[in-house]
Amino acid sequence: MTERDIYFDASGHPLFPKGFDFKKAERIMGNYMRHFSNSHFTFAEVASLLILAGTGYDGGTSSNHLCFVLGVDGSDRATLKRWKARVKP
Repeated sequence: MTERDIYFDASGHPLFPKGFDFKKAERIMGNYMRHFSNSHFTFAEVASLLILAGTGYDGGTSSNHLCFVLGVDGSDRATLKRWKARVKP
């Protein structure tokens, strides 16, 4: 995966704030999954509400791309089983 794939969409707009910490986002998502193992939210909703909230990048494109980077489908229900079975690109 190249830096362009992570930071910019097709029109050249950034998908994440400059200096966004993907390892920290992965830890936050992992902690959430361990605490709320059978959530009723989708992974994209969790990413938007928990990780990207307040950054100005909490829309659908950024949250779905963050899910892709973390190896989960943003439209899947956020469960611990799916989080553990994720495929890292």
